[in-house]
Amino acid sequence: MFQATHRAQLHIARLFLAILFPVLLIGCSEQGVEPLLPDNTQQSTTLAKGHVGLERAMEVQDRHTERFLEQRGVVGTGTGLTEEGLPAVIIFTEKHIPDGQLPAELEGIPVIQYVSGKMTPTSAAYAAKGKPTGSKQSTSTTVPSPASQFSRPVPIGVSTSNWNECSAGTIGVRVRSGENYYVLSCNHVFARCNLASIGEKILQPGRSDQSCSQSASNEIGQVVDFQPLAPGFNNSNIMDAALVSTTPALISNTTPQDGYGVPSSTTATAYIGMEVQKYGRTTGLTKGKVYAVNTTVVLNYGIGPMRFTNQIVVEPVRKKAVFVDGGDSGSLLVTDDANANPVGIIYGKSSSFACVAPIDPILTRFNVQIDGK
Repeated sequence: MFQATHRAQLHIARLFLAILFPVLLIGCSEQGVEPLLPDNTQQSTTLAKGHVGLERAMEVQDRHTERFLEQRGVVGTGTGLTEEGLPAVIIFTEKHIPDGQLPAELEGIPVIQYVSGKMTPTSAAYAAKGKPTGSKQSTSTTVPSPASQFSRPVPIGVSTSNWNECSAGTIGVRVRSGENYYVLSCNHVFARCNLASIGEKILQPGRSDQSCSQSASNEIGQVVDFQPLAPGFNNSNIMDAALVSTTPALISNTTPQDGYGVPSSTTATAYIGMEVQKYGRTTGLTKGKVYAVNTTVVLNYGIGPMRFTNQIVVEPVRKKAVFVDGGDSGSLLVTDDANANPVGIIYGKSSSFACVAPIDPILTRFNVQIDGK
């Protein structure tokens, strides 16, 4: 009797465990699923491509970009983060668009309106005020302004222009292909918005920093290639870039001594929240962070509006600070650390941020590599 009762109890216990065990497994598996975003105790202000939530936000952004750009006052879209660290679609506008005229969310993704103002190229020719201010250290009597004339080899990050245009932009970075040396900057700096012929002279400093004078002794290279800019809303540019042949005797691979120095030969892919820096002809050394990626923006060039896709938007680290200004076009954007990994080439700006073309497609287009450390 006892044995029969004991066997019955064991049987009931086994049945109970058989029912309970799968439930426990299901509960553990749900707890083991990685959350889409960190919880409130571990909020993140950075997010890289490949993150599931970010990828979905970019897909939603891409599906709706065309209709937003058709709306008056909208100058671009991008993917960024809310203050809570959630992936969001960013809508860039010239002026504040009243509530109700833009959606609060798209397909479950939050939407943020960013009043950027108009977007323009960042060479001195497009600036209302192209006077160089330089970095804080540039006020020193031992460090010349980036707009000054430098002895050869001239550093990167300083004033330059085409022989045939009274303007000024920035020497971006020295690159190489085998034993041949070049420098990169913007098409609108080196190639005069598609108007340049191969072989045109490039000067340092830029002509607008020399009272528009032309001096053969200021030559540092010649135009050898540029990516044509395609005007119009229906065209998609991915870079504003040009290549100039030079030599190490004419251009070095480091910034002036108050800059970040020699950039790394290894590039870096931008991610939201990435801390970055640049050295340019007008504002010298400045610090920023990546605000948006996968950005589509429309800039006002002299030859018509230019649409750019898959771009990077950078804002200053401090609110109301200036990250770029007219004359900084062509500046190399690098990571804000000892490595100084190249991230992109700056070509445009609004009143509050910089437009940057990713560096890797540019290097691929010209078949060159960064001549760095």
